[in-house]
Amino acid sequence: PTARPPRPRRAGVLTALRLLTLLALSGVAHAQNVGGVFGPEVALGARSIEFRTAIAPPSDGRPERITSRIHYQQSVSDNLFLRLVVQGADTNVGNFDLDLVQLEAQYEFLERDVHGFGSAFRLDLLLGAGRPDLVSFNWTNEFALSDRWHLRTLFLNQVQFGPGRNPGLFLQSRASLRYLVQDDLSLQVQTFNNYGSTQDFLDIRDQNHTFGPAIAGKLGSGWSYEASILFGVNNATPDAEFRLFVARSF
Repeated sequence: PTARPPRPRRAGVLTALRLLTLLALSGVAHAQNVGGVFGPEVALGARSIEFRTAIAPPSDGRPERITSRIHYQQSVSDNLFLRLVVQGADTNVGNFDLDLVQLEAQYEFLERDVHGFGSAFRLDLLLGAGRPDLVSFNWTNEFALSDRWHLRTLFLNQVQFGPGRNPGLFLQSRASLRYLVQDDLSLQVQTFNNYGSTQDFLDIRDQNHTFGPAIAGKLGSGWSYEASILFGVNNATPDAEFRLFVARSF
């Protein structure tokens, strides 16, 4: 495809991104989840549908938990895409219930192929079933450390609203270090970090921190996958969770 014209470089952005990258890697994750370390890239005309599932076996007195979601996304320009997410969860293995509906809009304002790193903002509106609703403002970045090594950092800032809301700004970070084995195969290490609310920061023992390996690849005909394992690093997180994402682009 024809390269897009360069967008203006923002003063101080590169320095800020490098600093925030170090902050993201200082933590090692959000307990049992089907979230990803999504990158900033938006491709004109791209459409896809994706199914994700995560299983956390019983651990430390917690029951087995299965969470699944399906989402559809479509770009509306060369730097903006929209996504609809529907997610369900089963904590008793037999009662699978609606967990949330989420609307997302991502805007890529720095293109990696032009500036050497990519950056995008994403705005999420989450409507929960049996949980507070929230708005999330997310900042994602991707750095090409070499032809084969890529680093992503992601920062999520969430505010709850509606009945049962909790006060404060809820802070999360995610990161992944990816090695491109070949064009259709990569190996990764991912981290997910949930720090709690600025109103009352959780003790490190009560925060959610997980990390683990992932493998991702393309299967042809628009199909792709990502399989990963996340390990909890404290008692507030499951010992392990197994995740599988399958997507179809068209």
